[in-house]
Amino acid sequence: MTIGRLIHYVTMVAVTATAWFAIGPAQAGIGTERPAVEPGRKQACTNSTNSIRQLAMIDHTSDGGFQCIGVSVDGDTVKAIRLERHIFASGSGLEQIKVIEYPMTTVDSVHGAVIDGIPGHDAILLRRHPPTPSGAGKLEISYLYNGITGEFHSCQIVLDRTPGAGWRLINRLDQPISLIGVRIRQLPVSGVVGIANLEGACS
Repeated sequence: MTIGRLIHYVTMVAVTATAWFAIGPAQAGIGTERPAVEPGRKQACTNSTNSIRQLAMIDHTSDGGFQCIGVSVDGDTVKAIRLERHIFASGSGLEQIKVIEYPMTTVDSVHGAVIDGIPGHDAILLRRHPPTPSGAGKLEISYLYNGITGEFHSCQIVLDRTPGAGWRLINRLDQPISLIGVRIRQLPVSGVVGIANLEGACS
């Protein structure tokens, strides 16, 4: 189950949660949705190539799946943000890989690219401000902090390219981002209500 599906569940129980809040306040708990990997199962992104540069792994699904965020490049220019979703079929353990590419025009739009979520229920979004010819620059990554109210939180990261390291993501502490851990917000009765933080990117 992806964070997107969990957020969809939150919207389905919003009325119940609102009624529960009226009875008495509670502190939201924080947990990391990072299940144990089955023995022998290696979590790894596809290797980078001349036209594809893997940037970071997003480890956040309760079914043992994960995502890899990268870029599709043409020489020194980023053409698209590349999302590689690794899904493990229940029971068989077979790995399926789905690839979605968002052209930079989508990343530059008001809505941005949907990194995680299901139609109508965006959980993680990525936007670039302002556009640059090479594709490098400041990115804003937003996550659904409260699925009941629709409140999003965001932070800035940077997509840049260096002669030694190539294309990479950098957080506000000037640290390269290789793993983004999704920390979820939970309530005792309602369960998951949103995302508390994106560790590695926004911590």
